[in-house]
This record gives sequence, C-alpha cells and structure tokens, in this order.
Amino acid sequence: MKDQRAATDGVQDRLAAGRFAEQLRALRTEVGDPSFRKMAGRSGRISHTTLHEAAAGTRFPSWETTREFVRACEADEAQWRRRWEEAQRPGSVPGVPDDDPAPDVAGSEADVEPEPTVGATATGDGGSAADHGSDLRVAEYAHVEEEAGARRSRSPWLAAAAVVMVVAIVAVLGVTLRDWSSPDRSGTPVTSASSASSPSASAFSDSLIAGDSSKFVADVTIPDGTRVKVNTQFVKVWALANVGKVVWHNRYLARTNPTADADGCQVPDRVAIGDTPPGEQVMISVPVTAPSSPGKCWVSWKMVDENGQEFFPTRRPVYFMVTVTA
Repeated sequence: MKDQRAATDGVQDRLAAGRFAEQLRALRTEVGDPSFRKMAGRSGRISHTTLHEAAAGTRFPSWETTREFVRACEADEAQWRRRWEEAQRPGSVPGVPDDDPAPDVAGSEADVEPEPTVGATATGDGGSAADHGSDLRVAEYAHVEEEAGARRSRSPWLAAAAVVMVVAIVAVLGVTLRDWSSPDRSGTPVTSASSASSPSASAFSDSLIAGDSSKFVADVTIPDGTRVKVNTQFVKVWALANVGKVVWHNRYLARTNPTADADGCQVPDRVAIGDTPPGEQVMISVPVTAPSSPGKCWVSWKMVDENGQEFFPTRRPVYFMVTVTA
C-alpha cells in the first residue's frame, strides 16, 4: 500500500507539472514565442535549458525558475505566484487511477538550442540597473536552484550517497582554500605557484586575471525602457568602474550574441574601452540604430580582450533595452 501511495503521489506530481507547464507555454505564446535563449538573456539569472524544462513539464519548477520565466515574458509576478502556489495544492489535479499510465507532458525539443562552449548563460561585468549588481553569480547555478526547489522523494540509500559525496567535496575544498588563501604575516593572501601561473586555475576566481574586478556604475544615457522611434539613431553610454588592481588596456565590450535579432537594433559587434587604471571610472559608448518595426530591443555586452576572451566569464552582462514605437 505504501508503494502504491508513493506511485500515486508521483503521478499527481507529474500531472501538476504538466498542467502548470501548459500555463507557462500559453504565457510564452502570448508574448510572441521568444526563444528560450532570448528569455534566458532577458533574465540574466537562469539558463535556457532550465526554462525549457519548466515549459516541457519535466518536473514542477521552483518559484525561482517560475519567477524568471514570468519576468522574461514581462508578466505579473504576484499573479503567477498565486498560480504557482495553487498548482501545488493537493486536489488541484484530478486523481489518476492506479492502472492508468502517467501522461506524456514533455514539450517539444525544437526550440532548445545547443549549449555554447563559452558564455553559456547571460553573465558578465555588471547590470543595467541598480538591482542588477555586477557581483551576482547567476545562471550557471540555475540547475542547482531547480533541483533544490523540485518536489520529489529520494530513497534512503541515495540520500546517504549524497551525504558522503558532500563530505568529500567539502574536504577537498577545505584543502584548496587553505593552499590558496593562507595569510602570511602581513595579512596578504599567499597564492600558490600553480595558481599564479594561470589566472583561471582557482575555482574561486571569477576573473580572467587575478586581482581584476569591475563594477557597474550607471546608465548614463537611454535608461532601460526608453521609448524610441523606428529607425532612430542614438548612443547608449554606460559608466563602469575599475575596482580591482589591474590596469584595463586593450579591452572591448563585445555583443554576447552578434548573430541574433537580425531585424532588431543594429549595433557594432564590439566597441573599445578606454585605458582605465584601478580606482577610475570609464564611459563606454555604443552607437545604435533602432529597427524599422515596433517592438522591444534588448542587446547585452561583456568585457573581452582583442581575441574575444571574456575577462569576467561568470558575471552578468551590461545591456540596454528600449521600446521601439512607430
């Protein structure tokens, strides 16, 4: 009987996930069926794969995943929070007889794009508003949040195995931390020779070069949501601060997806960043031509070297977003 109840609960969970996924798919359709990659770019906090899983009904999504899906579609968060809670209440999904097969709630895979090898998620050097700080660690961890929020039972042996694995990981990380950041007598962290030879050798560094860091300061021109006429030419300007210990030289802002939105805003693939010593700010300008048809225009950028290597691969991008009117 216990196994029978567990099986019934599992079917109920799958049905709830499928019913809620139908609502998410309907919302996405209402806003023009944007690609999951574009939605992930708008969010800047979650991967396109996780968004697709939510719409496919693979599992019931956490609120964090649902919230980013709703934000990417510019829908009402409070309303969708209520829907999300109601979808999980017992009795919200009709019962399923024990001998009935579980429904197939998987969505189409046609809209899923292959994972890129670099910059798989929308992370970068800063945000484009005060609540989009540059130090957020984001979409790479979206799957972890999803797993933590998912409602599913786990067998005792699997839980025990997970505990053993966590203990082992903590032990390894503890040794690594001691080697990487043991202070000398002056209080300055001591970097081992192996990590010093490669800026990306430490798993705890979010910059290509040790000691390098940036901070988003302000949208100097064209705040997000600014309304512009079709075919209008304007210049977007951001202010960034060098808050690290490395001089910025031969750096650029590069568009994160230069092949996207051929009918959207026209911008160069990259623009130069002036030399900036530590403690100084720099203004970065991008010339933009609005598209010839009304709609939303959203373009994101990350700081790279002359070869296109990202300086801050795990940080959010800077971006601009305008509303194009006739």
